[in-house]
Amino acid sequence: MARSVADVVLEDDHLETMIIAVQHGRTIYNNIRKSVRFLLATNISEIMVMFVALTGGLGRPLNSMQLLWINLISDIFPGLALALEPPEPDVLSRPPRNPEEPIIKTEDFKRIGFEAGVISAGAIGAYAYGLARYGAGPAAGTMAFMSLTTGQLLHALSCRSERHRILTNGLPPTGISNGPWEARWRCRV
Repeated sequence: MARSVADVVLEDDHLETMIIAVQHGRTIYNNIRKSVRFLLATNISEIMVMFVALTGGLGRPLNSMQLLWINLISDIFPGLALALEPPEPDVLSRPPRNPEEPIIKTEDFKRIGFEAGVISAGAIGAYAYGLARYGAGPAAGTMAFMSLTTGQLLHALSCRSERHRILTNGLPPTGISNGPWEARWRCRV
């Protein structure tokens, strides 16, 4: 009877099982945060590029097909890759989080806004250079498109870890041996 009404049933009482379950739970939570941060920043950057260019009288930097490509290819696959990241080496050494805090905190919105602004500024700068060099047309739009997609893909690399910086510490390890998709632990939810 207790098994049928319980939310979580532990099939064994080994401490190793609990440690692995906590590691996987923290990894899944962190990966959701990474993916949401990436998707919010990149989609806001697309909106900012179109809004600034249209309100500034620069024309349309991206056509419908380019926006569709960015949203289908350049957003989905890096977002999925971030969702399937292996655990960071120090995930168990961090203190537990408050279960009442939201996935995206208030201070995260400042960071997301800054990241979106940097990506947008690069794309608008490339578009403005293309307009000055080639005039309004496909060449300037292609420069904006390539700059925006490159910036978004580089942003996906920077979203891999909130604690490890790419330029100072390099990328976190990329092994798939302890990823959250492995069912090595015996907890049933």
